[in-house]
Amino acid sequence: MKRSGQTLFDKGYRAGYERGKTAGYEDFEQPFDGTSIIIPTFNKKDLLLQCLDSIEANTPFPYELIIVDDGSDDGTPEALRTRRRIRVAVHERNKGFAGAVNTGLMMAKGKTVLILNNDVIVTEHWLENMLTCLHSSPDIGAVGPVTNYIGGEQQIEVPYRDLTGMREFAASRNRLDRTKWKETERLVGFCLLLRREVVQKIGFFDEGFRIGNYEDDDWSARLRLLGWRLVIAGDSFIHHLGSETIRSLDARLFERIEQENKAYFHLKWGQVHERLRQIERKRKERGQAFTDQPPRIEGCPVQILASSGAGHLYWIDQGMRYRIKNAKMTDLHALHPSASAIRLSQQTLRALPFGGEWEMEEAVRALSEAWRGDRPIGEGAVVRIPDGRLFQIDQGAARLIWSEYAAEAWGLKNRARTVTAEELAAYPEGWPVLPPIRYNSAEI
Repeated sequence: MKRSGQTLFDKGYRAGYERGKTAGYEDFEQPFDGTSIIIPTFNKKDLLLQCLDSIEANTPFPYELIIVDDGSDDGTPEALRTRRRIRVAVHERNKGFAGAVNTGLMMAKGKTVLILNNDVIVTEHWLENMLTCLHSSPDIGAVGPVTNYIGGEQQIEVPYRDLTGMREFAASRNRLDRTKWKETERLVGFCLLLRREVVQKIGFFDEGFRIGNYEDDDWSARLRLLGWRLVIAGDSFIHHLGSETIRSLDARLFERIEQENKAYFHLKWGQVHERLRQIERKRKERGQAFTDQPPRIEGCPVQILASSGAGHLYWIDQGMRYRIKNAKMTDLHALHPSASAIRLSQQTLRALPFGGEWEMEEAVRALSEAWRGDRPIGEGAVVRIPDGRLFQIDQGAARLIWSEYAAEAWGLKNRARTVTAEELAAYPEGWPVLPPIRYNSAEI
């Protein structure tokens, strides 16, 4: 009898899951006026349930809960079945923090999005005060709270020794106070509140960062480069137990992953904070407003080949996408001997207006023109000046290509020809071409 009952439960659960998935597809593009709270989780079931309890107790504002289980083997998905008002995605294998967040971002429908670790306890007015801060200015792209345990400026001294004391401290701390808001160069991803339009412009988390660490630094750099500010809401305090999932890894494995992620970050960005300060200082000196020049989606260049997760090829130019008819990654050599294609997310491709389908012959002509060695400076041209910096001309402006890595990853490096700084000076400065994002999942 027990086995029969379990079988019926499993069949009912699967049927409900399929109905829910169908409904999700039907209203996927319909945002709601609330916050999508995305919690990636790997094991640590009890911590997750404690976190969910604190959200339910302290979050009266409209929200949806999205739990992304990243291959847990401790019964986490089963424990979530009894919870109401939660949407759950289950990865069969561990994809790391970035991969889990990206799954949640694809599911999110809120006008604001909040990424939250599973090892936190939220408190009274936590989200209310962060939302007030986020909406106080259109150039604030992301907001983070303060906490008892984290790296950087978001950590504060706390007097409590137990959870009762923590709640008392939070009740006194979490009173709306704009004087406690502080602009910062970096927000840690343990609790990160974002505008939906920021997610749409910046793109997903970079899955080139393994397991966890540095993907939030990567995102912070992208936000600032495209003109948004990062702010710490000092009047929003949450309790953080601190890197519980990361600390459960083998120490040697953790150290190796940390070093690999650090090396990848510096390959992409170099001395990013110093250069960012220079760019932001220039913008202020020129009185450049945030909305003066809308940024390209994901910092994309122009006149490049791109591929979708399914392997379809597109030509990207003038903010448009042109699908190359019947062409896939296996056809690159037929298009041009030196051609390469960058993988873009479905979100990015959909955001670019569709310019129609091209025959292979049209794509071959476009690539041949882009690779011409004697090509004059003009739209789409890639140039290098004597100090080594690379630029692309886009809509009459010179866009700095952020790094050699960025130029190579976008397929631009070998198209560059050298010009003088004086020749380049004829073009105003445009938004930089940013390092692209790596994706490991075909669904993104």
